[in-house]
Amino acid sequence: MTGRFEILEHTADIGLRLTARTPGEIFEAAAEGLAILQGAWFPGEGVEREVEVAAGDREALLVAWLDEVLYLQDAEDVVFGGFHVEEEGDRRLRARMLTAPRGDRGLEAAGVKAATYHRLRFAQDPNGRWSADVYLDV
Repeated sequence: MTGRFEILEHTADIGLRLTARTPGEIFEAAAEGLAILQGAWFPGEGVEREVEVAAGDREALLVAWLDEVLYLQDAEDVVFGGFHVEEEGDRRLRARMLTAPRGDRGLEAAGVKAATYHRLRFAQDPNGRWSADVYLDV
């Protein structure tokens, strides 16, 4: 774990509180946190692939990004080895990620179904640091 996120407890959901120097690092930390919760985090493993997502604003972009990570894990039965945001704006994100086939690995997953808009927050503080909160439906 990189220390860029903290798990937030909630009755029916689980949340991530993310902190970083840049918005791109927030997205990277969010994907890493999700992969860890899903038991699908294998740092450095896999082949590189490019992913793009778009949404109406930065908060919705965070939800779309996490939903894309969940989709890839489920649809392609992969695990993740890393995330790197190449380009990020208020409405579009382009990133590279490492993915590998799950194979015979038994994953102990939190059972995340989707990212939610519940208490969603993405902001920059007066000192220039970025933070975000996102809750995941389990």
